[in-house]
Parts: sequence; structure tokens; C-alpha cells
Amino acid sequence: MKASRAADPMSLAVLTAASLAVLCAVPAQYLGRQQDDLLYIISSQALAAGGYRLFTTPGQPPIDMITPGLPLLLLPATWLSGGAVWAYQAFAALLLAGVPWLIWIWLRRRADETTALLIAALFATSPLVLSQAGTVMSEGAYTLCAVLLMLTLESKDGGGKAGLLLLTLTQLRPAALSLVPAALLRPLLRRQWSALAWTTLPAIIGGFLWTAWSWAVSGRIQELAELRLSYQDSSWLHPLFVAKANLLYYAAALGGCFLPPGFPPALKAALGLALFAVAAAGCAKLLRKDRSEPAVWLLAGGAAMHGLWAWQYERYLIPLLAWLLWSAAAALGRRAKPVLGLLLAAQLVFHSWRFIAGPNDLQRVELAQTYAWLREHSGPADILASPLFIRDGYHAARLSVPLPDDPSPEGLLKTLKARRVSKILWQDGLEVGLSDGQDAGLQRLLERAGALLRSERFKLVYENPEERSRVYEPR
Repeated sequence: MKASRAADPMSLAVLTAASLAVLCAVPAQYLGRQQDDLLYIISSQALAAGGYRLFTTPGQPPIDMITPGLPLLLLPATWLSGGAVWAYQAFAALLLAGVPWLIWIWLRRRADETTALLIAALFATSPLVLSQAGTVMSEGAYTLCAVLLMLTLESKDGGGKAGLLLLTLTQLRPAALSLVPAALLRPLLRRQWSALAWTTLPAIIGGFLWTAWSWAVSGRIQELAELRLSYQDSSWLHPLFVAKANLLYYAAALGGCFLPPGFPPALKAALGLALFAVAAAGCAKLLRKDRSEPAVWLLAGGAAMHGLWAWQYERYLIPLLAWLLWSAAAALGRRAKPVLGLLLAAQLVFHSWRFIAGPNDLQRVELAQTYAWLREHSGPADILASPLFIRDGYHAARLSVPLPDDPSPEGLLKTLKARRVSKILWQDGLEVGLSDGQDAGLQRLLERAGALLRSERFKLVYENPEERSRVYEPR
């Protein structure tokens, strides 16, 4: 590890430009496009009011699908702005804009200044990152805390701080369980039992409390329920199909950052697979120097988790991106700087400017006309049902409930009437990020619901072919 050195003006200028690139892309997406962004805001407002319930749904069911880490982190925005949307977006943007600086601080301890700056700039100007600028999602805060964890694990007395960071990370995203090898392997191999305990216990206690609360209020653990839904009624080979689909998806997402948008997906995937292979070689090289290298195990844990998790989103690569580039640089050696520079140039030319310079398609509310119709043809007391009920309820300005799962039109109608639903919104081609597409359990349930709505038990009252949306009423 290299000694800390003072930053020169050029480094500060590059890092400032990197942060400004993130801030100029805000807001990269319309609020609610990912549904969870609204759910984080609702959860924070619920906490500020002294509860943890979904107040946008009749009956105010408990929020058991979102761990409280990010809602707690958003409380200053909730308190200081009175719940104004811009405050949440600004808070999320500032967190994400600070990540390149932390990446640079971590990298310059083990790489030359140019390599550290190139990786920090590649991270900040990546379309994966810029497409999430100002979105109220957990990836920005998670990545920031993950870099802080890597920095803390290198200090001699970092056990307590590492424990608090691991607690924070696991409450931000349950995906942080993939960080356990990175956090624990070094003290375990060195038999540093006190550091091991201080690092482990806070996350264990936090996880136990969240699990106990979730089970008490809903009788389930959301992530386990999703995992079961992903793999139920599947063959024992199904995890392999999911892993293959995820590998190709994330390879295309990474490779596509450095190729023109119109390039065939197969070429994007090929470039991404090549970058993955170089990064894997770099990880092997780094492990030969230090078999407990935390950042390598961060990558290994993340790769294993996202290989088997049956949901896939490009944003899942954000917390892994800097480490992928760093391990690839380790494999490339003296060729790292020209390769990283070429990747940065390609990324800036083909993608980054689209987010920095002006509006993009992700900022357009995709069902704007449908929402306007719903507001005009329903009253404040009417209840809306849909698959993405939080997003749709927010933009339609109506209380909302999830579209229930029932195998028959009669059962579906009965449940909707019991919940006093007056409108049902359906969107064709709904993107829910499933790894195995049409074969996924959730996808089959969605298709069945769409077919049931076309039965005589439901009346079609609005259709918008341009937005691929339909609105039904129970008969």
C-alpha cells in the first residue's frame, strides 16, 4: 500500500468535474419510474411521523419490503423540506457525487495518481451511474458506505467503525450480505477475534431485529419470499439458467458503456465478458499477494449474489463498478492507463454527454396521458389497483393497492371489490427486471392477471395504444 500524498490541482479539477457531471444529470429519471424510489420517500415520511406503514394504501399496511436504512438516512430531507421531492433528489445526488472522491482516496493508496483518477472519472461518467443521478435509490448511499468500509478495514483499529458500516450497509440493502466475506476474512485469518466480533455483532443484531419485526407484522421475510417465487416449480438446473442470463445481461450492460448505442447486444456482451475476464485475472493476481484482500472478496460476493438473484437491473453494477475497473487495471499492469483512457473517451463520446447535456427518455413519465385520464375520471376517494401500485397511485394522485393474485376472474373480482377498488390500471410489456423473462414465476402471474382482466368480469373504460395502457372497472 502506498503512503498518502497531497492532491495536486489537476486531480482536484478532474474530481470536481466528475462530481459536476453527476450533478448536471439530475434528475436522470422521473420520480417513480423504479417504484422503489417513491417507496423510500414514503418510508422516510412514515418514520418521521412515528410509524413504518404505507400510508398511500388503504388500511396502511406495514412496510415490510424496504429495510429502514435509506429511509432513516433521508430523514434530514424529510424534516428540513417538509417532504419536497427536490430535497430527496438533491440529497441522493450529493451522495452519489461524493463517491468518486472516496474511490480516488481508496485507489491512490494502491495505484498511481493517473490510474486512480481515470477509474474515478470512469465511475462518475458511466451511463450506469449518470442514469441514476438524483434518483432516490439505495445504490448511491450503498456504494459510498462500501468504499468507506474498504477504507476502514485497512485501519488497525477499524473493528467498531467497520461494524457500524456493515450494519448501515445491511440496512440499506440486504444485498450487503455479500460483503460478509470482504469484512470478515482478514480478521478471521489473522485470528483477531475482538475485531471480528465488533465487525459482526451490529449487523447480526440489526438483521435479527428487522427479521423479527417483518415476521411479526406480515408473517414473511420479503427477500426470502421473492427468492422462493423465483425458483418455485423449477428444475434443479434453473439456477444455472438464471446465472447464465444474468452474466450475459450484466456483460452487455458493462460493455454497452463503451460502444455506440446502436451496436448489437451480442457485441456489447462480448466486450463486457472480455472486461469480466480481465477483472477476474486481476482478482487472481491480487489474491496471490493477499488472499484476504477485502475488495476482491467484495467483487466475489457481489458476483455470486447477482449470479443467482433472479432480478436484474443495470444499477446493480454501480456498487461493483470501481472494483471491477481496479481489478482489471491490476491485470493490465503498464497497459492499464491507455486502456482506461480509451474506455473513458469512448464512454464520454457515446453516452455521458446525453445525460449531462439535456433531457433523456428516462425523464419522461411514460403513462402521463393515462394518469391524466385517471385524475379526470375518478375522485379523491377512488382506489386504484395495478402491478406497480405505488408509482401509479402517486402519478394518478389516488390511494392505491397492489393488483391481487387470484387464479380466477371471479376470485379476482371479489378481492378487488372487497378492497373497494374502482379502477384497475394495466400496462403491457411491463419491465420488472426478471432474469428468466417469460419463464419466471412472477412473469407468469402477471400474464395471468392480464388475461383475467380481459374477461367479461371487467369493463374496459380506457385504452391508450401509444402508452400500451388500459384501465378497467370491476363489473
